[in-house]
Amino acid sequence: MGHRVSWLQRRVGLGPGRILDTHVFEAPLSRKAPDLFRDASGTLAMADRHAEEMEARLSDLIEDMDRACVDASLVVLHKETDQFCHLATRHTGRLFGLAHYDSLSPPRGLEWVQALCNDHPALILGVTTAMPWLGQDPRLRDFAPLYEFCAERGLPVQFHAGNDAAEGAPRLMALAVLARSYPRLKLVCRYHEGWRGEAVVVLNRLPNLFLQVDGLSLHTPLRATGSRKLLFGSDWRGPEASYFERVEGVRRLPWWQRRNVAWRTAVRVYGPRILCPPARVDPQPLSR
Repeated sequence: MGHRVSWLQRRVGLGPGRILDTHVFEAPLSRKAPDLFRDASGTLAMADRHAEEMEARLSDLIEDMDRACVDASLVVLHKETDQFCHLATRHTGRLFGLAHYDSLSPPRGLEWVQALCNDHPALILGVTTAMPWLGQDPRLRDFAPLYEFCAERGLPVQFHAGNDAAEGAPRLMALAVLARSYPRLKLVCRYHEGWRGEAVVVLNRLPNLFLQVDGLSLHTPLRATGSRKLLFGSDWRGPEASYFERVEGVRRLPWWQRRNVAWRTAVRVYGPRILCPPARVDPQPLSR
C-alpha cells in the first residue's frame, strides 16, 4: 500500500507529490501521560490500555514514511526526547518536533516547552496541547504566558479539540476569539469528521487560524473553507494500515487542492524549514 519510491528518486523529483505530516506521536499519549486517561477508579479504559501496551518506535515511523513517501513529519514530544534527537540527527530534514504543553499544570508545562525550545531550536517548530479536549477553555489567563512565548518565538500552537462533534463548534469558536486576541500567533485545530460545515467557515475570516485534517475526512472542510486553510496530520501512533490510507486520501485530491493540504499550508504555518529537501521549494509565492 502506498508508493514505493527511493529517497534518491524523491530528491530529484521523480517520486509522487510532496507530503508533510504535521502531527504524529513518538508513542501513545496514554503511555506517556496515563493520568489523563484514568477514570474515577484509577483504571485505564480498555482502548487506552491497549494503546498503552502498543510498542511504538520512531524507527517504525521512519520506515512507514519511506513506504508512503512522506517527506517530513512533526513529532509530538511529551517527555523523552533522546530517541527523537538521535533519529532527527541521523535522518536530517525528516523529523521535527512539537513540544507538548501540559495544560493541567501551566507553569510546569511552560517550563518544559521553553527548555525544549532552548535546547533544540533547530528541531522544534511548534507546540501542541490538548486543553480543549480536557474541557479547559483555551482563553483562560493561565495560558496567556504560553501564547506570548509562542508568538515571540514564532511557534504555532496545535489544539486537540476532542472527538465530541457537539462540543467541537464551541471549542473552535473559542479558538477564533483567541486568534483575534493574538494576531501574530498561528493556531491549528484538529478537525473532527462529525463537525458540520458551518462550524468551520469561521476559518476563512481569520488568517492565523488553520484546520488539521487526517486525509480521510476532507470533504466537509474542503467544501466549507477550501484547501488553503487545511494541512495534513496523520495522527500516527505506530505501524497500522490506516496511516497509508490517510496519506493516499490526500494524494487522491485534485492537484490544486493536494499541494495545499499536502505541504503548502504546512509551510505557511511552520515555515520553510519543514520543507524536505529544501532544494525543491515551489517557486510560486506561498501567500497572496
